[in-house]
Amino acid sequence: MNEASLRRTLVEIFKLAYVRKLVDLLGGNVSARLGGDEILITPTSTPKVLIKPQSIVKIRLDGTVISGGKPSSEWRMHVGIYRVRSDVKFVLHTHPPNILALTQAGLKVDLSLSEAISYIGEVAEVPYLKPGSAELAEAVSRAMSREGVTAVILKNHGLVTIGSTPYEALNRAEVLDDLAYITLMTRLLNR
Repeated sequence: MNEASLRRTLVEIFKLAYVRKLVDLLGGNVSARLGGDEILITPTSTPKVLIKPQSIVKIRLDGTVISGGKPSSEWRMHVGIYRVRSDVKFVLHTHPPNILALTQAGLKVDLSLSEAISYIGEVAEVPYLKPGSAELAEAVSRAMSREGVTAVILKNHGLVTIGSTPYEALNRAEVLDDLAYITLMTRLLNR
């Protein structure tokens, strides 16, 4: 994909994540590797439904803004993942309500269901760390550096999924939130 089509795709993916209730109006972020040391990332504090292709920010892996406004406050997390995983083309950070409920309850997603086996791979978890912090970026990058990890649950915060396509990253977030819901309902009904 060229840069223009990547920008359009990031807007589309983020609107789908919003419609699917994986992010709220101002939360979450998505990025795409451009090649070399450049990525595209959603801007900070912009309502998801108002993001346009020209709103997407281009930055270097050192955080230098090349074009656009201010990048997401989680830019360190995105660039950290791209540094440790050359195979990753897209990173999606969401705040799925069922994942959040599961971590609040101290439970883990049941990954034995076929959806997880088909689409997810390994899921890592990191403790709560301040959103946007270098510590969070380091913890997520370290977790993502392990072979086979395609998702990281951020305890009491959200979820990060990766993919070779934006739809793969989004599907992983959707599947994990659905599995979290199933896990919660199963626990509730088996009381």
